[in-house]
Amino acid sequence: MVKSFRIISTLTITGFLLIGCGPSVILAPSGIYKVGDNNLEVTLDRDWNDATAVFNHQKSKAKLLTIDGVLLNRLYISQGLTVNDPLFVGQNGDTKNHIAPRPNDNMSLTEQMDYVTRSLGEVDFKKVNYKSPKPVTISGQKGIRFELNMRNNDGLDINGLAQAVTKDNKNYYIIYLAPKEHYYNSNLKNAIAVMDSAKLP
Repeated sequence: MVKSFRIISTLTITGFLLIGCGPSVILAPSGIYKVGDNNLEVTLDRDWNDATAVFNHQKSKAKLLTIDGVLLNRLYISQGLTVNDPLFVGQNGDTKNHIAPRPNDNMSLTEQMDYVTRSLGEVDFKKVNYKSPKPVTISGQKGIRFELNMRNNDGLDINGLAQAVTKDNKNYYIIYLAPKEHYYNSNLKNAIAVMDSAKLP
């Protein structure tokens, strides 16, 4: 417990430093938040920080929001992804030698969960597993919401909650991640509020 608390304390300091490190991190105020033109729309029930420009690679179509810093909590919100669009592009890039995972056409709900776990491996999470899937309906479309657990490169246990919905052959993902101890439950209700508010184009 002491070791875990020290890790969390270090991440807290680092997280706040990351939020203040440059002008590219901007406020995402409470209210309607749009992801791309004519794309997914959600409602933020509190202020977040938009760190997309700092931490996301150019080919990713997912926005990255955080409250305390990306090491402490993060919320990915994707545009509608086709079979040509990776959810994440990691340090290994997206080349013919290393192709970032892409969704398939007509994926089942189980395949959606598998795809999210594989994609998280691109951004250096280890031993990613899903559990407790529950059906959701977003804008009249059937989707899936499920819990995640994994470890980061420092060996810290990370919990998550993800939502996947498909409409018109486009896949929409919202993924909340935070350290298991202290942080995950702190803003889980805010992440759920965002997922519940999602409106597909």
